[in-house]
Amino acid sequence: MSGQGEARGGLQAQRELWANASWRRWVLAASFTRLCLTMMPFALLLMGEAALGSFSAGAWMTSAFSVGAAAAAPFRGRAMDRRRLPEAMRAPLLGLAALSVAVSVACALHAPLPVLLVLSLLLGVIPGGVGGAYRALMPTFLSPKELAAAFAIDAVLIEATWIGGPLLVGVLALLHPSVTLGLVTVCAVVATVANRRLPSREPPPAPTEPRRGLDLAPLLRGLSLFVFVGGITVGVSWGALDTALPPRLVELGSRAELWGALAALMSVTSAMGGLLYAGMAGPASARGGLGRALLFLTLWSGFLLPVGLSEGVVSTAVWLAVAGFFLAPLAGLLAHLLQQALPSDRQAEGFSVYGACWSLGIGAGSALTAVLLEHATARASIILSGAVPLTVLLGSALVARPLLRAATQALPPLTSGEAGEPVRAEAREPESSAGAGTP
Repeated sequence: MSGQGEARGGLQAQRELWANASWRRWVLAASFTRLCLTMMPFALLLMGEAALGSFSAGAWMTSAFSVGAAAAAPFRGRAMDRRRLPEAMRAPLLGLAALSVAVSVACALHAPLPVLLVLSLLLGVIPGGVGGAYRALMPTFLSPKELAAAFAIDAVLIEATWIGGPLLVGVLALLHPSVTLGLVTVCAVVATVANRRLPSREPPPAPTEPRRGLDLAPLLRGLSLFVFVGGITVGVSWGALDTALPPRLVELGSRAELWGALAALMSVTSAMGGLLYAGMAGPASARGGLGRALLFLTLWSGFLLPVGLSEGVVSTAVWLAVAGFFLAPLAGLLAHLLQQALPSDRQAEGFSVYGACWSLGIGAGSALTAVLLEHATARASIILSGAVPLTVLLGSALVARPLLRAATQALPPLTSGEAGEPVRAEAREPESSAGAGTP
């Protein structure tokens, strides 16, 4: 009966969330922005192959894009925290639109690889911090009680953009790879217009002791550090998989563009897993939430190993679908854990660092594929996409248990805010718009 009660409570929370007009507007704007970023890696891979005749060149372009995003996100996220939102996102999105056109022109002219790498790097730098800024807006129109359901649903929404993004790239690339970046330009402009209807968030009050330079040390400790490591780990896994599957499909006698459909299939099962988790999972302590995240990471990684061993397109699709089922629940849990751990005046910065960790991992995984395509095979990179997270998990189990205990002891449960429930005096409340404390 308790499980049925939790499921009914989860579904009720989702209904209340979708009744909020500000949430629906936020979903529209964030989805178009995310669609730009989910199309970009596959688009750059195909653009590099079309311009220079090598999937390795495309993988290096994807890696440069991810590294640029990782390097810029903490700085850009800090700038977003200090400015009014969503107005601060206008210039980065318009810059992304313009730069996408420049990359298309450069590829059409068969520019040399160093030029394409610089442009790809800038494609990651320009919109840095925008993803964190969207999540920093959430507490301005959602109550603390609604945030847990919002982060779970947001993980599913991200998967929806991963369904549409690679699939659109695969279809449009049949016309010409440059058309894909044309769509990125359109989506960036639409997101800029949609942002105008979002609630505004004024910058939080400046701390009494001003920070000097970029100070990430307070963020790189405790529970947030575990979330950041998780982001890097999953990023390496995804980066290797995303850049290795197209050449692997060619090895299997198919077409590289088919990866768009397979990525969409993977995202469909991921969204199903996220919806199931959002509707059925009950409240958890910080320790329990992190334990669930580690379980989902293990399952995601474990089911990727057979993908590299598959000898046909159908079996590859089946294993990708099974692995994808655990990705959205994992992403939602990591995002909610991080939101609980961050102070209110560093939300955009903290989520930008989290995005940077994903981008850094994706860049490393893409670079790994680029090297292996030159010296080994795509299959080796796919196998490593599952083996790397499992190795990190094993190492964490051996050395990080005392750190995990210290990181989670001081945090409140992950869901709170029921009427009449007492609030622990010693617990921070990062969901509120003020008073969350300093790191």
